[in-house]
Amino acid sequence: MRIATVGKGGSGKTTLAGTLARMLASRQEKILAIDGDPNPNLALTLGITREATGKINFIPHTVMKLEEDESGERVLKMALSQSELFQQYGAKAPDGIDLIVMGHPADGTAGSG
Repeated sequence: MRIATVGKGGSGKTTLAGTLARMLASRQEKILAIDGDPNPNLALTLGITREATGKINFIPHTVMKLEEDESGERVLKMALSQSELFQQYGAKAPDGIDLIVMGHPADGTAGSG
């Protein structure tokens, strides 16, 4: 099952995502929560302490690499395996929830970050 929350700022997306993740985890579901917000707070909602939240590594855009396949088409591929990605950038939240936080733009200009 995949669930995504979308909506305008301040509409409760993070609260809803955190609540759903914790509810499903309480039912022994395996959860990977992904925070793609430029102002990431999902870790706090999942019960990770503020101190631990500050130590979570954002996933940089460099984890993707552009390559040509056999037919000459340009394709994006992961530069790391899934296990390497989580080992370097993942965090464990209470209730057995895994969390990754996407990188975000350094500023508001197009293509930054």
